[in-house]
Amino acid sequence: MHFEEYRERRFFGSLDGIRAGSILAVIWHHATPRGGYSLPMFDRGFLGVDMFFVLSGFLIVTLLLRERDRNGSISLKNFYARRTLRIFPVYYALLGGLTALYLIKPDAGSASAFFEELPFHLSYTSNWIDASVLAFTWSLATEEQFYLFWPPVERYLRPIVIPILFVVIGFSQLVNFGVFDSQLHNLFGESSEILHILQVTFTPICLGVLVAHILHTPKGFAKLAKFCGGRVQPIVGSALVLLACNLPGDDISGWIRLSVHITMTFLLISLVVREDHLLQRALNIPIIKRMGAISYGMYLFHVFAVTAVLKVMDQLSLSNALIAFLLTTLLTILISEISFRFFENPIMRWKKRFNS
Repeated sequence: MHFEEYRERRFFGSLDGIRAGSILAVIWHHATPRGGYSLPMFDRGFLGVDMFFVLSGFLIVTLLLRERDRNGSISLKNFYARRTLRIFPVYYALLGGLTALYLIKPDAGSASAFFEELPFHLSYTSNWIDASVLAFTWSLATEEQFYLFWPPVERYLRPIVIPILFVVIGFSQLVNFGVFDSQLHNLFGESSEILHILQVTFTPICLGVLVAHILHTPKGFAKLAKFCGGRVQPIVGSALVLLACNLPGDDISGWIRLSVHITMTFLLISLVVREDHLLQRALNIPIIKRMGAISYGMYLFHVFAVTAVLKVMDQLSLSNALIAFLLTTLLTILISEISFRFFENPIMRWKKRFNS
């Protein structure tokens, strides 16, 4: 793909396939027991969230940069309207449904914890607490904070965007390599070891943002395409990601986590600088693309599918990780497809009113 083709392309055909792989990794992580696997990656399905972060940083900023080129500026009002219509309705509907359920059954075991943590979920700040109910929403909170903070940076601080990126990445890596462990422990107590906000979650987002900026210029595109633009590069990138996810160690902070983020970024670049790569056909299998399209709903609902499947399997005295994963995936797809068709998609049609 040439630079002009890249700039004109409105959709990157392979990224839904990557979303599908990422959500499947997350489902595996929550549906199966930890330990006893021959490869470390089977205990690290949570890294699928990191891939989501890389994609999000790249796509959001690519759209903002292209809008500024077309219109001379970035409309924050339109950006926040589009994000609100995509993210908020189904999320708050889920919170509303759970609130109603726990009000009807206040003696449920997790009711008190849910209401105690509800303000953090409502405000997208659950990555600042060690949540016991809806703990998976920490990643949604992280992305919402990125959406809130970064577009104004792109609009108002254009000359120093790249220095700001390097400062954020640098600080994130200092945390990743444990430089601030004692200070964080003094500030947050024992929670400093488990708070998701402190687990380098902003590095993959910032790497995606950095790629968006580099690819937005002819010179930057040419350099990255020369290194990452071969038809075989997505296969190489996928192999490197798998290798990084299988690096040995109980603690993946430091070089292991950074290696995962760098290889994921390489994979992303290889998938967007050209469409006719060797993984194109595999990543565009209809069911794979569909899972990518409904991946937000799958992320929201998969934990409830896990709970239902494991309960049924326990009643049937079944204990098999692969069966649990497959059944959870099928149930998650079913719930998410219904949500997408009859709830999310009708609301998203309103986004056209806020196209810039």
